[in-house]
Amino acid sequence: MSYIEVKELSYSYNNKTNVLEDISINIEKGEWIAILGHNGSGKSTLAKALVGLLEPATGEIFIDGTLLNEDSAFEVRKKIGIVFQNPDNQFVGVTVRDDIAFGMENLCVPREEMLEKIKFFAKKVNMLDSLDKEPANLSGGQKQRVAIAGILAMQSDIIIFDEATSMLDPFSREELVKYIKTLHKDGLTIIMITHEINEALLADRILVMNKGKVYAFEETEVIMKKKEVFTDNHLELPVALDLANSLEENESHKEIRDKLWEYALIK
Repeated sequence: MSYIEVKELSYSYNNKTNVLEDISINIEKGEWIAILGHNGSGKSTLAKALVGLLEPATGEIFIDGTLLNEDSAFEVRKKIGIVFQNPDNQFVGVTVRDDIAFGMENLCVPREEMLEKIKFFAKKVNMLDSLDKEPANLSGGQKQRVAIAGILAMQSDIIIFDEATSMLDPFSREELVKYIKTLHKDGLTIIMITHEINEALLADRILVMNKGKVYAFEETEVIMKKKEVFTDNHLELPVALDLANSLEENESHKEIRDKLWEYALIK
């Protein structure tokens, strides 16, 4: 069984039109998955279902072999955390220290162990010098890193980033993406919902959603060469990929296309 397994998952708001329809995907431990799709394609709904915030109408979700349901949700959420789009919506503590501690307090982690973990994970995300700061005084990128520290402190090894870079300035966005790369290298499973194709190209595989369904789910090196996947789903390709995929399929263009594809995949 895969580390994350979704079987025939469907969900609808107020029992109306399905927002998710018959989703079946497998994700292996340590993979980086990017999820692309236009607004309303079901990306964030899928993320909320994966962390147990929404109960599916039909279908099943398994996390590390455990069926996600009302009885198992508390234990499953120790393995999987989510970083939302707006960092200001994530804070519940008066200080950075309080916020990192919040999840561990809910897990009844002993105080001495909690204090050690706060320092350890604050240092891991380069926020050790900010433990006594108020969240309002942090940059967007710093707020996202504090949210990550809180997830890591609960021993989560799956992190979902739900449009987590979309409200950040270019510097903070680059800073956060660099840190996500570090988390992936450390062996964490990453699920990144994004509108940015350049961010999606960093992933091992790309899941494209359309109207609540899986349109495509393939390795990045494969899917990036299928221009129709992007045009059919109104996703704008980076210049290098657009040019590569526009070149005619003949031997004289092969070397140029390969170079452009290679450039697009530089991580």
